[in-house]
Amino acid sequence: NVSAAVRGALCRAIKEFPVTPVRFRPIDEAIVTAGGVSTKELDPKTLESRAVPGLYFAGEVIDADAYTGGFNLQIAFATGSAAGKAAGAALPTK
Repeated sequence: NVSAAVRGALCRAIKEFPVTPVRFRPIDEAIVTAGGVSTKELDPKTLESRAVPGLYFAGEVIDADAYTGGFNLQIAFATGSAAGKAAGAALPTK
């Protein structure tokens, strides 16, 4: 029972919430992610599965090892963008 105006205001407040990093955490606290769908199983430009056409992967479900933080975030953003664009382009047009 939340109005569209209230939902819009809540979305804006969340999207515009300021977060200012204060300091870095020590490297010995870093976490390494590993495992997932092999990059050999994916089209490198679209992140589409070679085994299941129309299935796209992004982020940490892909076996692309990286330290947690900037590197894995960059992988998530870049693969998400590539997979999303490719999946959208693959949709049938009316």
